[in-house]
Amino acid sequence: MTPDFKKCFLGIVIGYGIILSGLFYWHLFADLEQHPANPRFYSVFEQQRGPILDRLGRPLAFSEAKGEKYVRRYATPSLSHLVGYYHHRYGLTGLEKEYHQELLRGQTLTTTIDLELQELVENSLGSRVGGALVLSPGSGEIFALVSSPAVDGNSLEENWTEYLADLRSPFLNRVTQGLYPPGSVVKPLVYAAALETGLAQPGSQWVDEGRFSLQGRTLHNFGKRALGLISTDQALAYSSNVVFAELAVALDSKLLEYYQKLGLGASCPFELKNREGFLPAQIDSPFTAALLGIGQGELLVTPLQMALVAAVIANRGTLMEPYLVRELRGGLRMRRITRPRVLARPLLEQTVLILRDAMVLAVEEGTAQAIGPQDFPFAAKTGTAETAAGLDHSWFLGFAPSQEPQVAVVVLVEHGGAGRTGAAPLGTEILMGALEILGRER
Repeated sequence: MTPDFKKCFLGIVIGYGIILSGLFYWHLFADLEQHPANPRFYSVFEQQRGPILDRLGRPLAFSEAKGEKYVRRYATPSLSHLVGYYHHRYGLTGLEKEYHQELLRGQTLTTTIDLELQELVENSLGSRVGGALVLSPGSGEIFALVSSPAVDGNSLEENWTEYLADLRSPFLNRVTQGLYPPGSVVKPLVYAAALETGLAQPGSQWVDEGRFSLQGRTLHNFGKRALGLISTDQALAYSSNVVFAELAVALDSKLLEYYQKLGLGASCPFELKNREGFLPAQIDSPFTAALLGIGQGELLVTPLQMALVAAVIANRGTLMEPYLVRELRGGLRMRRITRPRVLARPLLEQTVLILRDAMVLAVEEGTAQAIGPQDFPFAAKTGTAETAAGLDHSWFLGFAPSQEPQVAVVVLVEHGGAGRTGAAPLGTEILMGALEILGRER
């Protein structure tokens, strides 16, 4: 066999190999139905599909006739981060994507969302950059989920270029995908760990001189305020960095254990993809522990994770799996109903009752004081998380009514300043609105 013939033969073998590999890929791995080169991919966007409804049957997404074709319409822009959008040019996201085949068959998807409450939260956040979540601590149902800014699924064609150029990232779901230092809203977890390991009791006394020094470095309270002689409950209510840094150093690796138990550093089962955040694998120094104890340092969380922390405290130590889809029905297929499901019981009931009382104290005389009416019983914790540039991030987590909680809320405002003045008024407004709306609808 001559060298030229060998080269020719080798070229033919390689060519056949490429052809066979391509056929193998397109037959077994490629999703032809979703491929942009497939004309049928575009034709489905012109067909009628099943509606997506809120908990009371109000339409969140529906198909509207436009001549002989259909276009998808949405009740309000903030739904783009949970319902998603459905567009022939820009594809599909959110629940529209997760339940594409079912909706294409004409089935109806009923969610746990309350449209009136969703709009209230959307209006409360306004033009602020951040996110908020309202859920039932006893069932895990999501009543409202808003990330701001958002894209409007009704006007993607007109605004797509502006959305892409917007430096505030309107496509990002900050509730499930945004990563932030939690600041002081993590302190109830530190308190829980201290209670269950015997390091502290509600009435334990601490001397807070406004600063905590360790390894040649110093942490200060907000505003460098010295709180004097205080109990552990007061330390949480007044948000003492000094006391919680000291507790975190004493807890050491136990601190990470309790953060893990409460879901930090891990994604959770949910219809929407959510990020793990970041939790260090180990504590490499006492000062690292001190930073983690006040929600700074390497620790990063999502608002969804902190909402579940609030729900655990409100639900007497039991964590329910969060969910958005209540029911899927229609056609010849059997109706699918989502039932509440316990994910874990990370804290003892007596522990969370102590935390609840301390968070009530925060409303009565601490950092959450005077942000709501005196006759409105709720429990809350505010947080101010330092950032590398710009104003601090502002946090609020709370639940109401304080003794028999029906709703839990988390609010995060990027660069909103102090938690007390930034996120807390919004969180209180949302809590009050949620109880009014849900109470009226029952």
